[in-house]
Amino acid sequence: MCEMSDIDGILWGQQYTYPIEIKEKTPGNDSKVGDYFGLDVGPFVKLAFYAAKKGNLHSLFFVREINDTVNRRLVNWWFITFDKLAQFASWVPMGGGTNMQGGGSTVVKIPKAEFTLLTATTLASL
Repeated sequence: MCEMSDIDGILWGQQYTYPIEIKEKTPGNDSKVGDYFGLDVGPFVKLAFYAAKKGNLHSLFFVREINDTVNRRLVNWWFITFDKLAQFASWVPMGGGTNMQGGGSTVVKIPKAEFTLLTATTLASL
């Protein structure tokens, strides 16, 4: 009850173990940061919990970018380390987004340009 255990997976990299969070997203756009992905604060805090642990845990956030919420056609897979995610996160003003239950949620936005395209080569670099 006292620990965060709802993770989507674990990736064992060359140097670190990565608890991962996976979300399906369409990018938003902001005149200051350009295209971005919004992340509810809940998963952000969950990744922060693992990043704060001592040892070799380094959280990853994966995005399955889709064309729209109706067709859900895959555009690309992206990822970002929690360290980089925390460095570039900013608040989405005026509430943010909608959570999975349909209510309001607090959202941080991370510039899409800070994500890395998920390929066999980039995955192997972890």
